[in-house]
Amino acid sequence: MELGLNFSQFSNLSNTKQFQPGLNFGIAGNLMLSENWYLSPTVYFVSKRKLKAESFSLNSGDPNLDQEFIDKNADIFLSYIDVPILLAYQTNNKKFRFGIAPQISFLRKSDIEVFGDYGSFKQDYKSETNNIDYGLMASIGYSLGEARKGKGLYLQLRYYQGFTDVFKNAFSTKVNRGSYFSFHVSLPFITDELAKKHTDN
Repeated sequence: MELGLNFSQFSNLSNTKQFQPGLNFGIAGNLMLSENWYLSPTVYFVSKRKLKAESFSLNSGDPNLDQEFIDKNADIFLSYIDVPILLAYQTNNKKFRFGIAPQISFLRKSDIEVFGDYGSFKQDYKSETNNIDYGLMASIGYSLGEARKGKGLYLQLRYYQGFTDVFKNAFSTKVNRGSYFSFHVSLPFITDELAKKHTDN
């Protein structure tokens, strides 16, 4: 199981606050290809990213409502299912791993909350957000093999760079590629000893 905290940003956007925190949670496999090489297919069922806009005008189709939300602060919440396939090299002392992965992300939900003088208005923003994001991820990991009574603990620092436009033209006419730094903690629930026992059997 993997739990992580990410800090995302989006290119070619002015009047925004970048590197907002988001959550990652999922499950990863760990397939040994050779003594030093591993393949780790992963699915993050929860992958949340956030953007703060400092000058957003609501376009709900209701003129009376829209005039209350002109050039206001807004929060955009994005929720994805991330699927990276990590190819990693592990050093001989089994402490460090260095990996790279193609990643594809499927949009689950997109919402925007606009803050006016008399309250906020939240609406579905999925129609203005592209459904697929894909890119490349790099990872550096360190293993704490004696943690959790020998079950281990795996710490990872990752960087993801998206190649596609996250938003549609209604939000920005420029290409807005997403990227993020993330810190992950992996909790192995199948130990090497247990895996070896089942393999031998």
